[in-house]
Amino acid sequence: MDLKSNLKYLLLISIISISAFFTINYFVELKVDSIKKDKFSTISNNVKMLIDQAIEDKIYSTLNLAISISEYASSHKLLSKQNKEELKNLKNISMKIEKNSNFRNLWIHVVDAKGISRYRNWSEKSGDYLLNVRKELIPLLKKPKIVNLISVGIFDISFKSIVPIYEGEKFMGLIETITKFNSIAKKFHEKGIDFLILVDKKYKKQIKKPFSKLFIDDYYVANINAKKELLNLTKNNLSEFLNIKNYEINSNKFITRYEIKDFKNNEMANVLTFQNYNKIFLNEIQSLENSLRIIGYLSTLIIIAIFSTYYYFNKSKYAKTLEKEVKNRTKALNQLIRRYKQLFEGSRAIKIVVDPQSMNIFDANKAALDFYGYSKEEIKKLKSSDININIKENENIFKDILKEQKNIFYFKHKLANGKIRDVEVYSSLIDVDNKKLIYSIIRDITEELKLKKEFEEKQKLFYQQAKMASMGEMLENIAHQWRQPLSTITTAASGIKLKKEFGLLDDTFFNDSVGIIIRSANYLSQTIEDFRNFFKHSDNKEKFQISTAIQESFNILRLKINSNSVKTYLRDDSKVIIEGFKNEFIQVFLNLINNSIDTFKNMEDENRIILINIEKVKNSVEISFQDSAKGINKDIIDKIFEPYFTTKHKSQGTGIGLYMSEQIINKHFDGRITVCNADFELDSKKYHGAKFTITLPLS
Repeated sequence: MDLKSNLKYLLLISIISISAFFTINYFVELKVDSIKKDKFSTISNNVKMLIDQAIEDKIYSTLNLAISISEYASSHKLLSKQNKEELKNLKNISMKIEKNSNFRNLWIHVVDAKGISRYRNWSEKSGDYLLNVRKELIPLLKKPKIVNLISVGIFDISFKSIVPIYEGEKFMGLIETITKFNSIAKKFHEKGIDFLILVDKKYKKQIKKPFSKLFIDDYYVANINAKKELLNLTKNNLSEFLNIKNYEINSNKFITRYEIKDFKNNEMANVLTFQNYNKIFLNEIQSLENSLRIIGYLSTLIIIAIFSTYYYFNKSKYAKTLEKEVKNRTKALNQLIRRYKQLFEGSRAIKIVVDPQSMNIFDANKAALDFYGYSKEEIKKLKSSDININIKENENIFKDILKEQKNIFYFKHKLANGKIRDVEVYSSLIDVDNKKLIYSIIRDITEELKLKKEFEEKQKLFYQQAKMASMGEMLENIAHQWRQPLSTITTAASGIKLKKEFGLLDDTFFNDSVGIIIRSANYLSQTIEDFRNFFKHSDNKEKFQISTAIQESFNILRLKINSNSVKTYLRDDSKVIIEGFKNEFIQVFLNLINNSIDTFKNMEDENRIILINIEKVKNSVEISFQDSAKGINKDIIDKIFEPYFTTKHKSQGTGIGLYMSEQIINKHFDGRITVCNADFELDSKKYHGAKFTITLPLS
């Protein structure tokens, strides 16, 4: 090539380089400004969310203290005793709480049911009538209930929790716990965020004894450890700071504003937060800006190199080969992109990709966008904790996924409209540009859980119906079993009285009659104990011997068994002990025994036998229940465990006894119950009847 051509080439390269330099700088500035705005908005929103959570935590912590102190006041009868020394012991309690928790200024106030202040731990003053100045207490004394609020008093803005005090069923008064914002400010300071809490100027006259003694113009500063530099900065820019909508940068401080409103949604106070701008943003943004510039310059150099190569080796064999290679790789890349869109974007399954290091959402498909209600740009600005409300309780989840120890999880996810959905998440690791990301497929199981809950509620209803039916039978048994001993007691007592009136009462007759009365009373007492043990409710499992529980079911029904001439046999050589709800286990055998007795009533045969055999088989125990009631009709034997199926008259049976028996064995003991008709032999005689077999695992 000649000199003229080279000069033209160099001039062209210079123009391209200079144009590229200014273009890259221009677009880098635009991109950095855009990223800054997005970052600032995200940080501002995160700070406000943290304040929301901190205030909510403080409200519930204050309420928990009030409830605990209320229980203490009730159990020690502080108001009924009116013991001032006992009341003053609350100060020791508050001091222990302040020493061992984040509560440094906990105030406790006790008010009796007449509205008279009985104790303040911050003052010696007591006995004053409050309802003239504390109007909000009037409805609470008339209709006691728990109240939480943030309010401004004569000392400060504070959290208040008011809880009723009861002694037995009697309402005695109120416990009021009062805490302040200082612990919240301290927690945020530890995170590098400083607070100023400014109470609205309309409360200035109300705050007669300011706790912090700090004011900026007419605005009371609630946090006692407020930094002097922040007070001066705010004083010089008060109007501007109180009108911040999202964020502001002033004097190298990143500032946000959070509004606290009263129960009528009127402004009560403003929380101004201050963060070091350079510490949070400068290094990160500068690094990003440099990276973008380097990428731009490298891209320019690559373009120049390609242009130069093409210029010097135009139409050469190498250029053609290079061009062909570029086309082939572009084609392959396009194919990969299409395949990605088909597998990821086109899938109906909800899919999300998360960066486990930053917890940022890296990508989401269309199904995910439709489900959560965000656009692609919006969802990529979120962290996984913004949609997964359980993630803070499960901080090791990402570690488990990265170690491939666990990949199926159940969470509650928050949609853009605020609704909460239950989801099942299947997660695995993928590599993108040598970076490990978490690829999750999400399934909405809200309706499944709802149906499951409805099914469980129906199960509870069935069980309650069975219990009520059983209770009716139990009351009938109690009536029968008490009738004879009560008659005996009445007869013996009448005999004593009659002989006493005629002067014929001697020691022998008196002692014999009293002995009869005592034995009958003991029998009544044992009957009460048997039924009381059965009806006693317990939410805890217990260990019990199977044969003992079955014998208790015989004891409960012994009068019904004897009056129907039923002979019972219980064989147990294994003495197996199991763990579960004992009364539910007894309920199963009460149902089986009652069904057999009801069947015997329709038989003329005098051989009325119930035989129960308990046998240990490998890792399980097998309990067989047999009667001599001729068996169950083959046409209905497969239906007897169905709900509401009964062979009795509607006035005699509900059809839920055997159904609930099966549910108890299956759900509560992890066992199974089956039925068939079978023969058995007892004392060299053969009998035929129904045979129920219950198999329970011993592990």
